[in-house]
Amino acid sequence: MKNRMKQLSALVLAATMAMGTYTSAFAADMTVYLRSIGKDKVKTQELSFTVHNVNSNMSIYNALEQAPKTAGMLDTGVTLDTAWKGVTNPDNTEDWYLTYLAASDARINDGYEAENNGGNTILYKKDGETVGGYYEGNSWMWCLTDGNLNSTAYPETITLSDQKCKDSNFAIILSYDYSSFAWGDTTGTPEKQ
Repeated sequence: MKNRMKQLSALVLAATMAMGTYTSAFAADMTVYLRSIGKDKVKTQELSFTVHNVNSNMSIYNALEQAPKTAGMLDTGVTLDTAWKGVTNPDNTEDWYLTYLAASDARINDGYEAENNGGNTILYKKDGETVGGYYEGNSWMWCLTDGNLNSTAYPETITLSDQKCKDSNFAIILSYDYSSFAWGDTTGTPEKQ
């Protein structure tokens, strides 16, 4: 009886370990929809592609960075090139922001390429120090999508390097958007850039 309990325990342990390995090794697909929103606020869908073999152990940033370098993560004929800007936060964590993306799909002879081009058009200074300004230009934004490709509910505090992939198929929108906004103190006499 004692030996049978040991054998049964070993079998249960082996099955549990096998199930744990299967669960952690599960890979999902991330569909990426590329789109532009111009100054006139007209939305255009440009291209979509799929990144295979992602899971909740990796960030979306890691998935997009690894995809062009890892066999099988992109479909044959799909190419992807990205550039990122790293920012060190006050708590010494690092976030990565998408600054450039080029993607193409030879199967449909389609491609898309865009680079952040925004900047301050007016600055306000006080005692020689910059205290505010107006930003204007195009930059990459992102959001998860539940099938609504018109979504513009971009997360304010979560970067692509913080957002984890999922263990089931999911989709994101990478949107190249025009924006303009005031920041800081915009009183006083502005300096044109």
